[in-house]
Amino acid sequence: MAGRHLCSSTGLAPSWNGDIMSDNEPSKDNTDDEEDWMSYANAGFGSTDYSLWDESEETSEVVAEPEWGDENLQLETGEEEIPAAPRPAGLKHLVRIGTCNHCLGRVGGKKRFGQSSLESGIEIRASIVETDSTMSQARENVPLCPFCENLFEEAPLLAELIKEAIGERECFRLQLGARIPKDQTEAEDHLRKRFGAGGSAPLKSSLVEEVAQQLGDLDFAKRLVIDKPEILALIDVLTLTVELDIRSHYMYGRYRKLERGIPQTKWPCRSCKGRGCERCDQTGMQYQSSVQGLIGDPLLEIFGSKEHAFHGMGREDIDVRCLGRGRPFVIEMKKPIKRDIDCDLLMQTINDAANGSLEVSDMRHSNRSEVVRVKDTPAEKSYTIRYRIEPITQSEYDVLTQVMEISKNNQDRNRRRKNHHRGKKREIKQEEEEVDYSQLKKPELVSLCEEKGLAKSGTKDVLIERLSNFKEETLPMPDTDYVLEIMEKLQGCTLAQRTPERVAHRRADKIRKRNVIETSNPSINVDDDGKMIAEFSLRCESGTYVKETVHGDGGRTQPSIASLIKAKCTVEWLDVADIHAD
Repeated sequence: MAGRHLCSSTGLAPSWNGDIMSDNEPSKDNTDDEEDWMSYANAGFGSTDYSLWDESEETSEVVAEPEWGDENLQLETGEEEIPAAPRPAGLKHLVRIGTCNHCLGRVGGKKRFGQSSLESGIEIRASIVETDSTMSQARENVPLCPFCENLFEEAPLLAELIKEAIGERECFRLQLGARIPKDQTEAEDHLRKRFGAGGSAPLKSSLVEEVAQQLGDLDFAKRLVIDKPEILALIDVLTLTVELDIRSHYMYGRYRKLERGIPQTKWPCRSCKGRGCERCDQTGMQYQSSVQGLIGDPLLEIFGSKEHAFHGMGREDIDVRCLGRGRPFVIEMKKPIKRDIDCDLLMQTINDAANGSLEVSDMRHSNRSEVVRVKDTPAEKSYTIRYRIEPITQSEYDVLTQVMEISKNNQDRNRRRKNHHRGKKREIKQEEEEVDYSQLKKPELVSLCEEKGLAKSGTKDVLIERLSNFKEETLPMPDTDYVLEIMEKLQGCTLAQRTPERVAHRRADKIRKRNVIETSNPSINVDDDGKMIAEFSLRCESGTYVKETVHGDGGRTQPSIASLIKAKCTVEWLDVADIHAD
């Protein structure tokens, strides 16, 4: 410090380090100058009794460290000499640079319990002006507050914008947020950490708090929360606008599907992909009704929503009814206007609109966390299934009992999807076409006869006739008592189920172990055509493919009823009797 005063008082040029030559460094030119000066001195020119160093020596003696407690201290221009608030000199500097009252109270470190930032800032400014009247016009001389850029002055306007944006929407939990440019946030953080008190609140949280205070004056105080809001009001300080993030409203219940042919969720038309065509009657839907539509569509007008989503505890096939207590579900109403609605009114509205095809019960208000619980809960299920028993050939039976193996090619889900959508129909068509034996060569005909256990001798025409007239013999039909015994003994059995062909395009191809917990009420009848019709109830572990448990799915489920009784089993219908949840 003393060295800086010495240079300024004497007018001497400062010394430079680095590549620039120092004034104190000897050189040839400096030596000549010194000799010329000495010759002038010896000749009597420039002689004086005044010493150039007298003043600087006196100055160096009186230099002392500043006392920060002095209210009238005149600060230098260097920031390193300015203390941080709440020291008096730091508060005085905050006033000098044009800090608004909100920010002065926010970063000043003088706010008392229960006191707002504005009230604290007014007190600090009054104390500074009382000791130094020149600070009275400091705020008026600076157009923008260096901390907030006068954002706190816009708090009443922002509160009005939020109220106007919410309008008539029911909101019992409102949360506020703010979007501030990154450069402004960084600049404010630098100033606050350099000149503000330690632990002072940042700009974003303080602005949100001030807007919340303004909303309190508009009868919004009881609705403000810090988590799990129904509406999030996001303030954009750059444009002074408000964006609303309206959270969905959830309703829990159980549904009973009383008619077959109704899918659980809405299916876009396969032909037009939901755009509308002649095949779907311009509706864009593969099926005209669904469980989701029967439940959600009547609620759109009641909640004031434009869209809904359905979340069920599992799902049933289109041709399967869901009886008993019904399947648990959560219906999500997106961006609703109304939320507090009587549940009895909702159930009555849905049941009246469904007209007997569906019923809902146990409806109540829910939340997003219950969606996770409903979808992830592994609930046991009870079913009632009816199937027809027909003769089976030995080759068909061998397929049902073949060893299950999963090749690497089958593990590629994308490949399986491609084959399902593009090639499945073509493969089925090829399988259904009768083999034209006349187009085959004689060695091929001989090979086919060998496979079928037929005589291999004869001309080509004889072989063709032999193959055309061949019909594989079927295995003996099981008796009624044996079928009843198998259905009863299925209780406690562990099934090995490979992903069925009907869902292999959208689910991972793997083998799952599932348990049959209980079987009951087995019965067998004979229809008018003399075919055996069997029916029984079973309770299974969550995720069990029940239809495949009966017909075997070409050996992808083992054991199966079909493989145990050595007969072909065709499922006529399946009902979900109960879902053991809650």
